[in-house]
Formats: sequence, structure tokens, C-alpha cells
Amino acid sequence: MKRFFSIFTLLLLTANVAVAQNIDKEVVVTKEYTPTLDTPDKLTIAPRMDDTVALRPEVKYSITPMQWATTFEQRPIAAANTYVWNYHRQPMLYVKAGAGYPLNSTADIVFSHTNNARNSFGIDLTHRGQWCDVKDLVGAKHNANYSDSRVKLFGELGVGKRMKAGIEISADHDLRYYYGDLDPQALAMSMALSGLNATNPLNGFGAGGRVWIGDDFSDLSHLNFRVAVDGGYYGAKVKEMFVKRLDAGEVSNFDAGLVRVGARAEMAKMFSQHGARLIVGYNYKSGTQQSDYRNSILSVAPRYIFNNGALRAEAGVTVEVDRCTSNVATNSALEYYAMGNSSYTGEQTKGVHIFPYLRLSYNEGGLFSPFVEADGGLQSYDQQSLAELNPYIAPVYDAANASIYSVRLGLIGATRSNALSYSVWAGAEINNRALYPFMLNAYYFPMMDKLVRIDIAGELTLRPVRGLEVALDARYHINKIGTKIDQFIGIVEEDVVGEPLPSKYQNLTDYNGGRRPLPAFDVDLKVRYTGAKFMVGAKFGATGAFDCLQLVPFAGAEKLGYFYELECPARLDLGVEAEYKVAKRLSIWVEANNLLNRRYYIYPLYPSVGINCTAGVKLVF
Repeated sequence: MKRFFSIFTLLLLTANVAVAQNIDKEVVVTKEYTPTLDTPDKLTIAPRMDDTVALRPEVKYSITPMQWATTFEQRPIAAANTYVWNYHRQPMLYVKAGAGYPLNSTADIVFSHTNNARNSFGIDLTHRGQWCDVKDLVGAKHNANYSDSRVKLFGELGVGKRMKAGIEISADHDLRYYYGDLDPQALAMSMALSGLNATNPLNGFGAGGRVWIGDDFSDLSHLNFRVAVDGGYYGAKVKEMFVKRLDAGEVSNFDAGLVRVGARAEMAKMFSQHGARLIVGYNYKSGTQQSDYRNSILSVAPRYIFNNGALRAEAGVTVEVDRCTSNVATNSALEYYAMGNSSYTGEQTKGVHIFPYLRLSYNEGGLFSPFVEADGGLQSYDQQSLAELNPYIAPVYDAANASIYSVRLGLIGATRSNALSYSVWAGAEINNRALYPFMLNAYYFPMMDKLVRIDIAGELTLRPVRGLEVALDARYHINKIGTKIDQFIGIVEEDVVGEPLPSKYQNLTDYNGGRRPLPAFDVDLKVRYTGAKFMVGAKFGATGAFDCLQLVPFAGAEKLGYFYELECPARLDLGVEAEYKVAKRLSIWVEANNLLNRRYYIYPLYPSVGINCTAGVKLVF
């Protein structure tokens, strides 16, 4: 599940790139879209200029549901984005709903109305649910139910000749059961899990709002200015989960929340071929109830802009000052929760971080256009952000901010007929607090250490004949892990039973060569044909295998628990989809996934269901 964040996106037409607010997370859903009469349905979705997520009902995108996908994935420079907003404005009601086997439910309902091309309002309701059991490694069934629902109200109002003001209010709720795999040997031990079964669900609730006023930054010949203020609350409750002194078998009701407030201001102006941009932002997050988490980040980003038509550049720095108090220290993740050390106080960090920023591209409209990117920033590991990375995170877990530096270079291009478009690139990223998969019983409780990652990737889209599209996205990762997790493993090893730890797990020099805490590749292939009244498609996705450590605690025993490693096999997912237009405004659709019926993990040690399908109707007015 992906929890939805408020996303604040600026359109940089002059720089030919898309840049999103560094509040929490970036989701890119627009690329190389040219409206044609072959795809009229897309023209009925009128997104707001500041939120491309409104394109979701018809403009397809996907986010690999892995805990490292959001944090570590590098993105090549995007092709020039074209917003559907510029082409079609009318009252719109969009409904897409369905259900399937094993029992699942989905619904998207969007209503928007635009008046005089400048004023608009609407509502967006989204629901995803799964209601079934999943078998573990010994064949026992476990409740794998989840329900994720969201409602969002939005509105925009023209102010003066150029500016707009907007407001957005949202609320969401999710219910999720912990059903992660446990090693069969741990399950067979009579004292394992006594009184500590992770059978109680997590109840999560979030609410937030955002207001903004300013220009849309589409014409920098005049001074553009925009101010935004946002805030929200996120809460999580779990009954009878263990939060401390696992060796004594203590459990407790967990109830904690997170309050966040933020503000952002931006201005930009071009002077002929030269220009300048300044971005200032502040974010503060504070835990409530049983959470002592505190985090404040102040950021200032001055940038220089150059654009002569072919050569486009934006360069500068991002300076971020942070101060964070968290529950989990970098090298002793279980010291408090596992050992019951009453003097343990988590971790307090503060610092000044300087990240370079560069967007450089040369494009004369040919087949080969080089680009270079460099950027970075702080990644928050608060309760809500971590739930975005992995919804099965232990609610008690939070950590200090991670510093991420990245660089990318490559080529993009397309033929004049748009029959072929591509992007090939290589990138490197340094993360001083990367997350590595570790499970405390069925709760995701990641280890942290440094990561140096090199990515080699490519995207290719072919449109050989009218209506047919083939898209390939392939990425290869070279992961170099830090050298500090051995301290964490040493703490655990002294207080556990089970299989002895091989020496390669005690020193990360060997750990790099022997274990695979992160997958080495991702491949996604999609083929779709769209006719006058129907659409058919197929997709295939693959992700490399990786390894996950797990500690299954004992209750009232001398030893803390059973410590071992499980392999998460490669993901091989074959799916199909089809849609038939019954009437001008009515279509029926069906999709099926995991047709190979493989047991792969959506998140570490959380297996997917087998063959599954969903069918329903789509209405567009």
C-alpha cells in the first residue's frame, strides 16, 4: 500500500524537466504524452496544475512495491511534459469500480468542474482492498486482509491576471493485518511466539490540508512567485504488540501519532537567456502519544537558469539544516526494544547539509539528446514516511534523517513520428542511512547502514503501427553496502539461539560478497493495443532475488529468540488486461496478475496472493 502524501509539483517548461516539491516524496506520472483522437478518454481528465496525481485514473503509471523503490530509485531526466489541462476543460465525472478473486475491491471516483478555465473544484475518492488468506511456508493460512481508502477535496481560484489560489483537504484510513512469513524451524519450537503472535491489525488514519497562492511558473518572462502552507496528522494503533523487553514476553497496546506542518516559497525570473530561482522551505514533524519523534528541516535552494533553446541548464545548491530526535539509533536497532535497556534514549542528530543541484540538457529535436543531473536531499524516516516505503513497518520504528547524494547522465530521444522514444542513463547514489530488510517477527524493523549504489538503466517505447505500443523499462543495480551492520548483528547474536551465524554475516566485507539484501535488477515489459472499441494488453515484470534476516522472539526464555535468514525469491509476474467500450460513456474492464502463480514477496517476507483477477465497469461523463 502506498499511503498518499500531499504532492506539490511545478511545471518547468523552460527547462524541459519536471521538478517536484521535496516535502516527502516525488511521483512522476507524465511523460511524452501527445493528445490524439485515438485516446479521447484521456482528454476528459482535467488535472490540477499543482498535482499530477489527478491523472491517475487514465494516465497509467506504476510504482514497484518494494521498500527500497522510493528511496533508492534514480530517475532520468523527463521528456517535456504536456498537461491534459491545456487541451480540455469541462465538467467531468469518472467512475471506475470492480471486484475480483481472491476477494478484492477497487474504486476510483473523480468529479471535477472547471469554470472559465481558471476556477475549478472537485472530489477524488479512492479505495483498494484485499480480503483473503495467504499460506505461509508450512501451508498454514494467515489473514492477509487490508483496506486502504482516501477522500480528497480540491479547488482552485483565479487571482488577478496570472495567479491562482488553491486548497486541498484529504483524509485516509487503512486497516492492515500482519501475515509475514516465519521460518519453519522457528515455528516448530514450542516456546516460540508464546503470547507474541502478530495477529492484531494496524489501524492507520491520516488527515491533512494544503493552501497555496501564486503563479504556475509556465512563463518566466515576468517574476513568478508562489507560497504554499500544509499540515496534517497521521496516527497508528496496534493492540498487544511487543514494544520492549521481548525476552520477558511483555506486550502493550501501541498508540502513536505524528503532527506535521510545512511551508514553502519559490520565486523565479528570466532575463533573456539567463534567469534565477530561489526556493525556501521549512518542515516540522512531532510525535504524539507514545512517540517522542521530533524532526525539523529548513532548506534554502538558490539556482541559476540558462536557456537558449537548445542548451538548457539549471544549477545551484540546496542547503538543509536539520535537527532530529528518533527512537532507533543507526547501529543498535534492537538495543532498546529487544534488550530492555532503560537508559537507551534513541538518537539525537543535527547538522548542516549541502547538496549540489544540476539539470543540464542539450536538445535540438534530434534522436540523441544528452543530459546530466545531480541533486540530493534529506530523507525523513518518520512513522508516516516509513509507512510509505513499507506499510508493514513496526509502528514503534523511526530514525534520524538520511542524506542522499545522486548523479545521473545519459541520452534521451525520439523519432519525428514518435514511433520510437527512449532514455538510457547511468547513475550513482550515496545514502548514509539506507534501509536493509530485517524482520522482528512479522514486523518490518530495518537495519541501517551506508549504501553506494550504481544504476544502469534504459527505457524504450515503440509504436510500430497505429494503436500498438510496446514499453520496456530495465534497470541493473550494483550495491556496495557499508561496514557497520556487523555491530548490530553482534548485539543480536549474543542473545539468540538457532542456526549459528556464518562468518560472512559478521563482517560486511564478506556480507557484500555473500548476501543480497537488495535486488540486482528490475525489468518491466508492457504491450498494449488500443482499437476503436477495445483495448488488450499484457505485461511482464521481474525483480531480482534478495535475502532478509529475521528474529522470532521467545516469551519468558533465557534467550531472546531464534535468528535466521530467509531468501525472497525473484519476482516473475505475468499479467493481462482488456477493456471493451459497451457504449459511448460505458466500458467494462478486466485484468489478471501473477498468472505464473509464483510465490514472490511484495514486501520483505510478505508473499503475494497467487493468480488473481479483477473486473468491473468504467463510466466517464
